[in-house]
Amino acid sequence: MNEVRLHVTGIGNFFDEAAKAAREIDRGDLGEQPAEVAFQTMDLLLKVLTPNRWRLLRALKVGGPTSIRQLSQKLGRDYRGVHADVSALLEFGLIVRDRAGRISVCWDRIIAEMDLNQTA
Repeated sequence: MNEVRLHVTGIGNFFDEAAKAAREIDRGDLGEQPAEVAFQTMDLLLKVLTPNRWRLLRALKVGGPTSIRQLSQKLGRDYRGVHADVSALLEFGLIVRDRAGRISVCWDRIIAEMDLNQTA
C-alpha cells in the first residue's frame, strides 16, 4: 500500500531525525523508508489539511487525474479556492501534477500522527 505519514516535529526533533537518517545512510542502511511529511507545529498541519482539502483529496482519489477546473466543478467550489488548495497540497507533496497539467493523489493512505505530549 502506498502511504504517507504526516507528523509534527519541532525544530530540535527535525535535526535529530535528519542526523539519524544521515547515520543510517552512512551505514548503508538504505532500506525502503516510508514517505513522511513533517510539520513544525500542529497548527500548520491543521492549516494544510483542512476539511475542504480533505474532500479535495478524496475526490481526486476517486475520480483520478483531472484539471483544477474540472475538480472545482465536481466539488461545486469556485476555481480560485480550489486552485489555492491545490497549490498548498502540491507544496507539501500530498498531490502531484503530471506533464499534461492534471493533478492526482499518489497515496492510497494518509496517516496523520498527533502526539498529545508533543511540546512543539
